[in-house]
Amino acid sequence: MSINKIKYIAIISMVCDHLASVFFAPDASIYIVLRLIGRITAPSMCLALAEGFVHTSNRKKYFSRLLTFAVIAQIPFSFFESGTFTLPLGNVLFTFACSFALMEVVENWKKIGALKGIIAVMVLLVLSMKTDWLIFGPLFTLSIYMNKENKDRQAICYAAISVLSFSLSAFMCVSHGLPWYGQVWQIGTLLVIPIIYSYNGGRGSKASFNKWFFYIFYPAHLVVLGLMRW
Repeated sequence: MSINKIKYIAIISMVCDHLASVFFAPDASIYIVLRLIGRITAPSMCLALAEGFVHTSNRKKYFSRLLTFAVIAQIPFSFFESGTFTLPLGNVLFTFACSFALMEVVENWKKIGALKGIIAVMVLLVLSMKTDWLIFGPLFTLSIYMNKENKDRQAICYAAISVLSFSLSAFMCVSHGLPWYGQVWQIGTLLVIPIIYSYNGGRGSKASFNKWFFYIFYPAHLVVLGLMRW
């Protein structure tokens, strides 16, 4: 499976996730199923991001592109999530930007030095806490990037972070007086493990459409669904 195919799987699962939020009640079976599928989205894009970081010919342009479209998508994201334009939470492209910067820090750890490296990692993780997918986006990305030569290690590390994410979700449910399984669909992140093993190391078609589609589709579909939601 190529990176392009993985991106389109992520897009389809993202639409499923957002359709659930707009059209179904949280206790409906279809809601749970669609949200479960939706957990594929961000981790799959983290896989694509890690591979893009390794293979891109220009990391500065890649990072700038992430930040530019993160800014463009912020108002649509805020509107979709809250019906306002001022949601104090960054969209997932900001999560990916933090993840990208974190990989840069890890790769240049010796050059940066341990102290500056630790500070940089802490700052990026704190920033990611203000974005969609919190610290789990960067952690998913690192689990792929730091084990890029071994799919078994990728899968094990990724699964451990997925279980941690679900455990935190269960804890938050209990702390708010809800059943621990109130967000059982969060465990759907484990569905990305077969994708990790299916990835063939290839990019797929180099057509510009494949490069730009997600960046454009992401804010556009948020606007459309936001109008339906509010």
